[in-house]
Amino acid sequence: MKFGNPEHALKWAFETCSTPIVKISSINAMRAAGTVAGSAGNPGLTVHDRHAQAALILTLCERVLSPLHLAYIRVQFGREAGGIAPLVQYLAAGFGTGLHHRRGIERILRAYCGERVGLREIRRSLACGMLKAVSCRNQVYDRLDVLHAQAMDRLAIEMEDRKLVYRAADGTGNTSG
Repeated sequence: MKFGNPEHALKWAFETCSTPIVKISSINAMRAAGTVAGSAGNPGLTVHDRHAQAALILTLCERVLSPLHLAYIRVQFGREAGGIAPLVQYLAAGFGTGLHHRRGIERILRAYCGERVGLREIRRSLACGMLKAVSCRNQVYDRLDVLHAQAMDRLAIEMEDRKLVYRAADGTGNTSG
């Protein structure tokens, strides 16, 4: 399969890896068809082929990204809790010490990744006023945006070399689209 950009490839890979290969309710249909029902763009790919390609994409990430960027990818796209600790440690280095900061930074990280975490909860975790909480949230978001851009740039180069993403039509190499 080819993807529009590295983000699309990562979303697809984590989603594919999180779905089981064999669904008990539809085992007879799978035996008969041998292909995935939802693969309209790739009718020749079996469930095993899709899982193999997803594993290839995740292995590529492990090979080319730094541990910090890999932790970001796992938290942002895979919703894996294992990557939270290194990210919080990296982000907390810019804010000073204190356990309340680490908990607050974790809440901000979870909010960045899509969880419903309100600013009041962040403020309570940071044990500070609303303006300080907003400032901390914006700083964390900025640093996470930088991590995201760096990871996507590196993956775009590697995925283009392996023909996993479409090359941009305008010749700039920009694969976001």
